[in-house]
Amino acid sequence: MKKIIVLLFLLIIFYGELHYVDLRQFQSESKQVEVKGEVKKPGIYEVAIHASVEEILTLAGGCTKEGDTSNLNLTLDIENHGVIVVGKHQAPKLISINSASLEELDELKGVGPSIAQRIIDYRNQQPFKTLEELKNVKGIGDRMFEKIKGQITL
Repeated sequence: MKKIIVLLFLLIIFYGELHYVDLRQFQSESKQVEVKGEVKKPGIYEVAIHASVEEILTLAGGCTKEGDTSNLNLTLDIENHGVIVVGKHQAPKLISINSASLEELDELKGVGPSIAQRIIDYRNQQPFKTLEELKNVKGIGDRMFEKIKGQITL
């Protein structure tokens, strides 16, 4: 048993040297990122290893007129072989005050279920001919109308 311990001890002494390897030599200085969607020059770009989404979009010529970056984190350091997809601006869904359900009217900013029901009661007596007629509904004044006029249609 003593011979085995001595042998292991000698092996550790002679073969136990550590060799440090500098891993930086294996680290790339650049990365490849694909850019798709509403950009002027879609494609694959080779960029600096810590390039942000904003820097990469600049290389791609920026967004087209329809491009929407509101859902992108422009400061993100995207990984190697990552993909950036720039979507289109979405037109807001307009809600018809003459045919919308109570639930749809309730989605309007500042309009709750009770005001939504008043809108339905008003239009059941006579349909709205102009958007401004909505101010005739109790609870909808000038301020409320200004908040929701971009979200409604006849």
